Amino acid sequence: MKEFATEDDFLVKRSNGLLLSNNDVKILERYDINYNSCKDLSELIYLIEDYLEDTDECIDLEELSIKLSEFNYYHNTNK
Repeated sequence: MKEFATEDDFLVKRSNGLLLSNNDVKILERYDINYNSCKDLSELIYLIEDYLEDTDECIDLEELSIKLSEFNYYHNTNK
């Protein structure tokens, strides 16, 4: 587990408005998931989950899905 955040860990607002770190983007690109085509975080999470249904052993992608789901819940859900 990382002790310190690096520059690649900080969230960056992408051209489609999504907040993703450079590390998040690297993971998505590794699995050919086009985050640029998504209009919101829920759509991106759906694409990741759809990919995970057909694939085993994508621990980094599973962790990203959990992280994005939690972020989406805490930042985009009306409470």
